[in-house]
Amino acid sequence: MSADTLLANPADFEIDITINDAGWRDVLSSDKIDINTLAGAAIRAAATAPQPPVFQELSIALVSDDEIQALNREYRGKDKPTNVLSFSAQMDGMPSPILGDIVLARETISAEAKKLGIYLSFHLTHLIIHGFYHLCDYDHEDDKEAAHMQALEIAALKRLDIANPYDTELTL
Repeated sequence: MSADTLLANPADFEIDITINDAGWRDVLSSDKIDINTLAGAAIRAAATAPQPPVFQELSIALVSDDEIQALNREYRGKDKPTNVLSFSAQMDGMPSPILGDIVLARETISAEAKKLGIYLSFHLTHLIIHGFYHLCDYDHEDDKEAAHMQALEIAALKRLDIANPYDTELTL
């Protein structure tokens, strides 16, 4: 079964969205963003990548900069906020119906979108796709890996009629 068939219907997978930072409600409301629809579209667009994972569920947590900084410090040894973190549910390469968690930081993401002069919804979509590819074991540790991951992101965003985010100076 192809990825398009597997994930063609939103009922084929579940996205559990948790809002840990109340500020996200204001941001999403003021920008008229339906996070469930946005996240579903982003994951379906990204899941057409080569060898997409078969999964039934993934989680997205909308957090503050303070919360993501604590996670970044604990799991990556970097004591600063970041825009997105991904945590795979895969154990020792064993398939799991739960793909993992994508964590998104409100203040950082909002500031980046403003600095770039782009819609918050576009930047949020990009970061969900970026986080999803990390859950699929893509990375950007060296130039070759980064170029490959960026190409996948650009193609997924193009399916959603969102411009190439790497035409800007901001890097993830």
